Amino acid sequence: MLAERHWRLGLIATLFAALILAVVAIGCGGDDDTTGGSGTAEDFPPQIVTDDDIDAQEDGSPGESLLEWWQAFQFQDAAGVLALTSEDTIDELGEKELEQLVKTRGAGLQGVELLGASETGDTASVRAGLLTFQPPAEGEPPPDEPTASRPISFAMLREGDQWLYDDPTFLQPMIDSMLQAEQDAQDGQDGQGDK
Repeated sequence: MLAERHWRLGLIATLFAALILAVVAIGCGGDDDTTGGSGTAEDFPPQIVTDDDIDAQEDGSPGESLLEWWQAFQFQDAAGVLALTSEDTIDELGEKELEQLVKTRGAGLQGVELLGASETGDTASVRAGLLTFQPPAEGEPPPDEPTASRPISFAMLREGDQWLYDDPTFLQPMIDSMLQAEQDAQDGQDGQGDK
């Protein structure tokens, strides 16, 4: 009887120890655990700008700032986008409209690949490719390589030691489309109310 009781206590202690080890192992994670938001390439679809992409740029360069802006946009960080955008661009687009665009469409902003930049005083032009990734067939993993790339240049403006996004022409069509969709939705609701 006593031996059976010792055996049960030993079994319970062993199971308890195994449970504790499992909880610790899950909580600590491995070396590739990035739940803290480090933004490694393995965590996101290929069109998302990662911290690794930003770190690959020269410190303080217009390309680095453009990728920081792009990442903030993709992560729907309106405050970050505004902080990295020139006042002239914000004034031209409208601060409220830009914030709304980032919050509603930011996660869908396509990928970008930087090709180079030219600087003239406090202005720069960053040459890039806008990347398109073909959606995978059902059950297939997302593609690693873009299926298309469209060339584009982005204007940047240096204020102090910070490069700011200074190109309203890229965003204006997106804002116009967003506002038109809202107007169409409102008109549809008004039309249904008249019936």
